[in-house]
Amino acid sequence: MKRFLCLLLIGLILCSGSGCKRSEAYDPEKAYHTARSFSELGDTGADAGLELARAKEMLFRIEHGELTGRHAQETLDARTEAYQKLRTDAAIAYVRYCRDVTNEANKRAYDTLSLQISELSCILVDAALLLTKDPALKDRYDPETIEALKAEDALSDLSVLPLIERERALVGAYEALSDRLFLERGGRTWTGDEILSDPTLSPEAFTDLYEAYLDLFNREAGAICLDLIRVRREIGETLGYGSYAEYRYACLDRDYSPDDAALLSEHVRETLVPVFIKLQRDFYGAAGALYGAVFEQEPTMKRMEDAVTAVLPMLSEPWEYMISHGMYDLGNDFKRMPGSFTTYFATYGAPFLFSAWTGDFETIPTVIHEFGHYASFYLNGGDTDAAGSLDLAEIDAQGLELLTVLRYDTIYGELSEAAETAELFYALYALIDGCVEDAFQQFAYAQPEPTLEALNAEYGRLCAQFGLDTLGTEARSWTRIPHTFQSPFYYISYAASMTAALELYLMGKRDPEAARDAYRTVLLRRNGLPFRKMTEYAGLGDPFDPDRLAKTAHELLRIRQDGGTDDLNGTKDR
Repeated sequence: MKRFLCLLLIGLILCSGSGCKRSEAYDPEKAYHTARSFSELGDTGADAGLELARAKEMLFRIEHGELTGRHAQETLDARTEAYQKLRTDAAIAYVRYCRDVTNEANKRAYDTLSLQISELSCILVDAALLLTKDPALKDRYDPETIEALKAEDALSDLSVLPLIERERALVGAYEALSDRLFLERGGRTWTGDEILSDPTLSPEAFTDLYEAYLDLFNREAGAICLDLIRVRREIGETLGYGSYAEYRYACLDRDYSPDDAALLSEHVRETLVPVFIKLQRDFYGAAGALYGAVFEQEPTMKRMEDAVTAVLPMLSEPWEYMISHGMYDLGNDFKRMPGSFTTYFATYGAPFLFSAWTGDFETIPTVIHEFGHYASFYLNGGDTDAAGSLDLAEIDAQGLELLTVLRYDTIYGELSEAAETAELFYALYALIDGCVEDAFQQFAYAQPEPTLEALNAEYGRLCAQFGLDTLGTEARSWTRIPHTFQSPFYYISYAASMTAALELYLMGKRDPEAARDAYRTVLLRRNGLPFRKMTEYAGLGDPFDPDRLAKTAHELLRIRQDGGTDDLNGTKDR
């Protein structure tokens, strides 16, 4: 429950449920998904202020021995149920905010509710920990549950709520930056979008304006980040963590450490960066064919449905539900929050997918990626094992994204080979960039007195070291990545999970049924295994194994050198 404090924004997107029973298998006869469409959904009716008051009274009575035993547990269960309703309200409020970030009322509603839920979360965990010592409830709290509660309790405290509020305000300032930032040049003001979309600008004028705008954005966003670093380090220190990175890794429920991630990054640099660089020429050839194509939303979405359900037939139900109930938003206007995410309205049993349909090639794998998250929420609901690991959640997304590559002929027709080349390139980019962003943030949060100049220099050095500089990624680019501000230390999950997703892709080349079974095992996880043990259980090996990374690099090169369509036994897939 307290993990909501740590995740703040992302906790509404890929969050774990609290107090949910483990389900053995998805049963469509038992699963609940609201019959209402998104446009018909309203708030759950829970009152955050009232629930906070009730929770504080409950905690006081438990602390003073006035509320004990079964009655105390029933009271806590009622408050927890209200908490889940408020999280649903917060998720809906976040979608409303993301649809129009210029609407101050939406922003205030979301910010206020987020902080109220954070406080409520602390109180509920404190109450639960007290009840673990009640002799009348010894059968309710087994050792595993008690340890989980202690772990949650270590992640936050009411004393850090003012810091959380300050953190949220700084994140909001970053989110609003693109809308309020103007470049003064040549007697007029320019927004970033105006510079990018003005067809009258000569190449020289565009370069001059855009470089000046990037400098301005870097300065403004960099100042916000420096404040965030100070606030977040204080949060980690207050809670007794050795570093902010350790705190965030604990919040994100990882079964590996920042040092493990640094070692993974080094192995990726040695084995997969050379493959990435070799594939760049192929990618530019594919991009030439793809970026001249326009993909209309409705017919392309139907072909995407055919492709993902061919990968795993049970995905047809969540796809049909998403479309028929309007549980998605693919709008594309300047008021929207940039980026894509999937959230879950727990009270209504309904996931929601948020992205933007631009009509270009990149839209398609992005929506398929988010639908992997959507399907997991739909099929698993609030199951704690299914929703708990961010790294496993990214296999849901990236695994589906890469397995669907094997069905690209359904979506792209004669452009399928070019699309496969581009998608593999993007997959390697995501893996490598995940390592770069984590290494950069470990550097940033470890500096006693970080400066913008030092951060820019380190980011530029890392981009050059990992081969991203050849794509135009440079020292200022980190300020354009929302995750750096909204959800620090998230990005390494893209890297760790992508190693498993690439394994699924290669397995699909050799044995499509085995790949389908492995993906289904991860998607419908019920055994409580953490990320690294779960990937081994599914037959995907340890994503951190350097020998496996080297083998993946070798197999990817072999496939591309054989023309992009040969499987590993030398026979044609299509």
